[in-house]
Amino acid sequence: MRSRRGQSIGCALAFLPALAVPPPAGAQELDAGNLRVSVDGRRVGTERFRVWRTGSTVNAVARIEIVQRTARQVGLQTDPALRPVQYEVREGRATLVSGQRYTDRVRFHFTADGGEGWKEYPAQEADAILGSGVAHHYLLLVRALLESPGERLAVLLPLEGRSVTARIAGRTGDSVSIGEASVAATRYDLDIDGAAHRVWLDADDRLLRVLDPDGRREAIRAATAG
Repeated sequence: MRSRRGQSIGCALAFLPALAVPPPAGAQELDAGNLRVSVDGRRVGTERFRVWRTGSTVNAVARIEIVQRTARQVGLQTDPALRPVQYEVREGRATLVSGQRYTDRVRFHFTADGGEGWKEYPAQEADAILGSGVAHHYLLLVRALLESPGERLAVLLPLEGRSVTARIAGRTGDSVSIGEASVAATRYDLDIDGAAHRVWLDADDRLLRVLDPDGRREAIRAATAG
């Protein structure tokens, strides 16, 4: 595993509303777009996301709208090596989970059904985060894996209460249909605890498509209007 250095940020994720506006001046936008989410070929919702770098911090935010569910907002801050520093999931006005990295651990606070709880993981189990049903987190995971070629990274799944390992099992030249266009892509086959996840990025490492292990749930980039 990579060497790690702990960090701690005590403030709330004030950048969550930034999804509706451009990144701050001087920021480098890494990706932004809308993903159409389908289950068994049926459209069930959208994920609108933005990822940008400001100084030594990478920020990723999204609003996820699934039919018959309250919309969720997801925010993640990472260090330069894309290790999670702070994380938050909101459902409506309620915060479902918030987490932050300390020197030796990552600590999460959960709120559900009127109760609350905490869970901690050793810092070495937190190379990345995958939120349940959050497609754009795969963009950060693939980028982190590419910066650590041949390594397995430890990935936290906070809402599932577990830690898994991930590696790139293969990569293939491919294409993805976005609207009426066919976009050249690289397909990354990820081995996450023995399950095969597939992620497609374009030549600029922007997220085009995510397919879950059993092929039932898919997120694919929507064509840009105009």
